[in-house]
Order: sequence, then C-alpha cells, then structure tokens
Amino acid sequence: MGWTPLRERINQIPLVLAGPILRRTEPNAVTVWIALKESRTVTLVIFDTNKKVLITGRKKTTQLGVNLHVVAVTAKSSHAALLYGENYLYNLAFDPGETLAQAGVLNLEGSIAEITYPGYELPSFALVPNNLKDLRLIHGSCRKPHGESIDALATVDKMIREALVKDPKKRPHQLFLTGDQIYVDDVADALLFMLMDGSQTLLGWLEILPVVTNPEQLNPGKRNYLATYVAGLTASINKINRISNIAKSHLFTFGEFCVMYLFAWCDVLWPKLEDLPTFADVHPNSSQFARGEAEFKKELKHLQHFRETLKKIRRALANVPTYMIFDDHEITDDWYLNMAWCDRVLSKPLGRRVLQNGLLAYGICQAWGNTPDEFEQGKPGAALLQAAEAWATSHGQNPESEDEITRLIGLPLPANIRNSNPRQVSHSKDSLNWHYTVTGPGYEVLVLDTRTWRAFPGKDFDFPGLLSEEGCDRQISSVIPPKDAEVTLVISPGPVIGVPFLETIQKAAKAFAETIGSAAWGFDPEAWGLEATAFERLLAALALRASPANKGRVIVLSGDVHYGFAARLQYAATNPFQHSHNCNAEMIVVQFTSSSFKNEVSGTGGSHSLHKKGFFPIEAIKHLPTAEILGWNNQEEKELEIGVIDFLADEIFQRLPWRIKSTPAKVDLVQARSWHRLLEITKKPEWWYRIDFLVGKYEQVREPQNSDYVKPQYITAPLPGEERKEYLEQYLAMAKNYRDYHGRRGCGKEIVGLNNLGEITFEVVDGKQVAIQTLWWQLESWDKGTFLEPFPLTRYEVSLEFCDREHPMSDVLKDCFNRT
Repeated sequence: MGWTPLRERINQIPLVLAGPILRRTEPNAVTVWIALKESRTVTLVIFDTNKKVLITGRKKTTQLGVNLHVVAVTAKSSHAALLYGENYLYNLAFDPGETLAQAGVLNLEGSIAEITYPGYELPSFALVPNNLKDLRLIHGSCRKPHGESIDALATVDKMIREALVKDPKKRPHQLFLTGDQIYVDDVADALLFMLMDGSQTLLGWLEILPVVTNPEQLNPGKRNYLATYVAGLTASINKINRISNIAKSHLFTFGEFCVMYLFAWCDVLWPKLEDLPTFADVHPNSSQFARGEAEFKKELKHLQHFRETLKKIRRALANVPTYMIFDDHEITDDWYLNMAWCDRVLSKPLGRRVLQNGLLAYGICQAWGNTPDEFEQGKPGAALLQAAEAWATSHGQNPESEDEITRLIGLPLPANIRNSNPRQVSHSKDSLNWHYTVTGPGYEVLVLDTRTWRAFPGKDFDFPGLLSEEGCDRQISSVIPPKDAEVTLVISPGPVIGVPFLETIQKAAKAFAETIGSAAWGFDPEAWGLEATAFERLLAALALRASPANKGRVIVLSGDVHYGFAARLQYAATNPFQHSHNCNAEMIVVQFTSSSFKNEVSGTGGSHSLHKKGFFPIEAIKHLPTAEILGWNNQEEKELEIGVIDFLADEIFQRLPWRIKSTPAKVDLVQARSWHRLLEITKKPEWWYRIDFLVGKYEQVREPQNSDYVKPQYITAPLPGEERKEYLEQYLAMAKNYRDYHGRRGCGKEIVGLNNLGEITFEVVDGKQVAIQTLWWQLESWDKGTFLEPFPLTRYEVSLEFCDREHPMSDVLKDCFNRT
C-alpha cells in the first residue's frame, strides 16, 4: 500500500495512542501515564491477585491538540494499601463506560493481550521486596531509533515474562531510565517526516517558530542551518570543530517533541514495516538530494529494527514501575554544557524555543510520572499543565501562557546566569524541580538533575560543575535519609567515576580548543571528574549523609557514554571538602554504568573498540586502571607543601619539596609514583580514596564442542540467585563468536560496547556483601548478519565491605608520614 499520512488513518487508530506506562509505585499510591486520541476522565483501579479492589483514582486528560490528550492518573490511599514484595494488577476505565478490553480502546479488536503476560488477565506489577537481597532493579539509557543493532530495552520483556513463569517474586521491581530516552538532535529523515505528519494531525495546529521565514528549511534533512546558525545549537559541531550534518532533522516544534515520545514507546502510530516512507516520499525533489539516498536507506534499516520490537517494549513498560530523568538529548546535544553554550543558545529566540518545547514535553511525558504529587492542584506541575493547555488552545499564540511555561520550567536568560555569584544556572520562583527521591525497604534512590543545577566556574569554555553548591545541597545534603537505608542509590545520567583514558582525551581536547578560542564541543567535555570542586563536593556530601553511622554505601547508576562498565571507590575523611568541622567519615561508592540501549557505534573509535580492547583501547596494557587520591581543602588556594619527592637526575638522586596549589588540592599517588622514584607525604591529608576499575567475573563454563552451524533456539535466562553455568553454556553453544567472549579478558569483560541493559542485585558471595551489575547484551548467531537475543553475559561483583583485602585502603596512605 505504501506510505499513508496519519490524517487518512486516524479513524482506524484506537483511543490509546501510547501507554499505559506504569510510573511511580508506592504502598499508598500508583501512577499510570497514558496518551489518548480523545478527551476522557481516566479511572485507575488497583487489584490484588484475587481481583479485590484496593485503591482507585480519577483524573481528566490534559489537551495538547485536537487528537492528543495526555494524563498521568494516580490511585491513592490515605494508608499503605499495598504490601512490599506482593504482586498486583491494574486496569483503566475511560468515561463513558470504556475499558482497556473494549474494541477501539487499546486496539481495534478489543484485546488486552498486547499489554499482559500469559496467565495474567490484566497488566501487573510488584512492589519492591522487604529485603535488599531480593531486590531486582534494571537501568539503562541512550535509545536512538536509528542507532545501530538491536534495541536492548526490549530485553525487559523477556525478563518479566520468564520471571512470571518461574518465580513471580523475582520479576524486575523497578526500571530506571537514566537519560536520553529520546534523541531530538540526531533524527532520521524518515522519522522526522512521520513526526511532522503526526504532529499536524494530532495537534491540529502549526506552531510558528521565531525568526523562521522559509518553511522549506524545516523539511527533513534541511534543518542543519537553522539548528546551528539560527538557534545556535551545537549538535553538528564535530571533534575538529567543523560543521557536520547531524542536526539535519533536529526537532523544533512542541508537537514534534510530543509525538517523538509516542513513537518511542508504542507502535500504534507507526505504519507497518512495508509502509514506512520511502526516499521519494520524504524527498520528492530527489534529483536535488540524490547524494543522501544511501544514508537515508541506512537510517531506514535501523528504524525498521527499532519498529520491530516496540510491541515488547510497550508491554514491558506497562508491567514494571518506571522512573526517568533527562540527560541532554531529550532537549538538545550539549544542553548547558558551559557558559559559552548558554550565551550562544539562550540569547537566540529559536534556541530558546527549542529548549522550551523540549522541557515542556519532558515535563508532560516524563516528569509527571516521576513526581505526580507535584502535578496536583496548587503545585507547579498543575500550573504547567494549565499553561500548556492554554498555549496549545491558542495554537502557540498566547504570550502570557508562554511566559508562564518558561517560568515554570525554569528557562533562564543568559544574563541571569552570567551575573549570578557564584555563576550557575538560575531558576525562576516556583519552577519545577526535576530531581526527586524514591524509597524502599533498606534503600533510597536520589535521582539527580545534573543539567539545570550546573555551575560555571572559571572561563566561559571551562568544564562545568554538574551540581552547583546550591544544587548539591538541594538534591543531596538536605535530603534526610531513611533510618533503615542500608544503601543509597544515586541516579547520575553521566558516570560519577569515568574511564580515565577517555577523560584524559577530553582534557586534551579542551586544552587544544582553547588555543583557537573555542570549546571541544564534539568531545562532550562534561564528566564529573573534569571539574574537581563539584566532584569532591559530591563525594563529601554523600559521605556525610551516612552520619551518625559514618559508613555509607552508595551505588551510582549511570548511562550517557554508550558503553557499560563497573568501578569501585572507597573514601575516608577527617575533614571532607568544604565541610566546616572535623569528623570521621567512610564510604564505598560503586559505579555501575549501562549504556546504550540503542546507540552502539561500530568501526575504529566507536564503542565496539572499547568492547574489544577494554579500558586501554589503544595501549598494550594488561592491568586495570586504578587511582589513589589524597586531598586537602586549601580554601585560601595557597601553595601547600605536602611532602618530598626523590628523582634521578644525571645519575644522582635529588630531593625536592613537593608543593601543590589548587582548591581542592589533590594528588594521585599512582600517577606520582610513575613519575618519581620515591615520594613521601608529610602533610596529613584531610580525605583520601582509592578507585579500582573492575573486570567482569570469569565463569568457568564448558567451551562449545561444535564449531559448525547451530540453529538458534529460545534459551531461558537464569533468575537472580540461580546457578548460571548451565544456562550460559546453552547460550554459548549457539554463538558463532563465543571464543571472543570466552576467557578472563574476553570481549565485553572490561567494557561492554554493544547495546546493553543493566540488572542490579545484592548478594552474599564468598562471605562478602556485594552489589552486582549484570549487563545483558548479545553474541552473533550463525545466521549471517544476525544476533542471538540479549543474555546476562557480563557480571560485575563489587564488594561492599570496608575491610576488603582486594581493595586495601592502607595502600593509599603507605607513602604518608614516614618522616616527621
């Protein structure tokens, strides 16, 4: 049949355009997000497994367009109506008298099977268990529709389905999407074509963008000039500061942002695979654009792979409590990267509109489900919904409602940032907080907003502090931990502990870019560790929250970087950074990174290189990277003499005072020992820590006997706590490239550079309390050009013990105080 515009299909589209997506879930409240074709008052009903009604809630949809109505409805009780560790069901009803099972609601046939699992008549979920050892979390990030290979998020469907068959109490309890749930800056032409078409039909109005006078420049593949030169966006600036064509289909309008979420989470609005738009549909004047046809077909192939697994993703998101936080690609690449970026984009009307539209869509499609209480009457979220509805009703022509939107989403003026002291992203009064917390038995989760609370110390192109002092206080220090919290989970979109090799490249790129008066835009120079003040402040704030026990265990879940890994930091302090009085604090920080769901990059320099080579991709180094850090506050930024160094010069040992000057003042003893023969620290450090980068556990499994074709078959994955060996051997027997993986340092053992998903559990291994990240990814099938489904292949076991002989803290201080 070929491509058919949505306006010609809208009457065959069911009421539900996307969802239901299960969002914040607690003993007294459950929230479900859903997008509809028509206005409705939606009722959410929570049942126990015997179909007894426990709690209900009702809410009217917010109208964003003629055919787009969105709601996050919460069923709430004044008491804990739901029990930890138990499974529950839910249903939705739509006035007047419609249910999910009715024809034309979820689908035209009237079946609910698309969002339920075998043996369950309704979508289901489990509250988190009472014991940390039974908790099963999932996390991941970075899901670009035309990214390479399979969509790892679809693996959640397998995890839920298999657990419900074998042991429902071991189903995943929470899913954390840690950033880049959509990509608005790097968009396939065919996808933008469908989003523009969908926006026209669903919203029913055309947004007039500021300073855009030629509509032809808004066509798919033609937006790079507007994005880069008119809006000031930096997505197309590459590593050598040249303008690429990445932003050729950058999203601009509010409708495009909203419809992107619908396309990312559900298959309802998508045409069939065979009816996706062709090159001729998208570029009717193809004779003028022929050079782009090969790239178009490549993007379309990846879009087809994305489309194929959307049914699995829709069902999974309906059956696991899901929490989200933005990174940059929900808004635009490099969002608030540094002061220069803020000046460049926030001073331009089109740049501001893009940020406004991105944040407004994020608020409605992601934030509402994270913090539904903030969207109740009288709260900023409710005011944002009201302003959005008024702005949409006016077809984007109501300046009062637009001003209210910019105030509530906290969109600053560049002068407000530049004139603040200390210099940081400013916030409007009563603007929404995007950060939030989640609690469960034995743990808490701090979900950080590392975009809109940034600090910009130093020069305009300098590295940002991902949390300003005020932001750190609001999101960490002032949050009182639950008394029963054994561990604190921190959701930081970018890793707190970054891979040293890559951060060294970022430092070098920034230094070079400064010489030509620019920023290293293409290198994403915004890692936590690049700006020492914010990094040490973060560690100190997390360590001090452990008082009065003074021993904190922190698990950081991150994404962003398009590869997965694990690291461990053990910290001790007598006077933590920027702390006003002496104390004794200890902390273990475990860094678990899972990225990307769908954005791996093949070829030299891509994530595949890290997958094969590990932490040192271009060096013949066998050991894992480590660091041993000593720190001093040095608030006056004076020169500190911390010890002496001995080195060999002209065959004579010479001794010099060892002086450093910075705030904070820090030395890495591992690096220092590589440069100097002997060193001694005579000034007592105020805090110290060691960082160890880890390799996945070597599992002694039998190597497959056959080296010939083995037909792929379905293999059930082991549940947490199950013996893995038999399952792993069955999977490896079907893999063509099992030899690449097999072995202590095989591919994916240090760094997983293929699309992946992270599973977090807690166990006792060899008498130690350990946190475990199991990364699910895929090996090659014997069928040419195909892969097996993702499987739990890389398992990092990280000790939570303070006295662990594999990570001795005494090593950090062994060079200290040898002389008085």
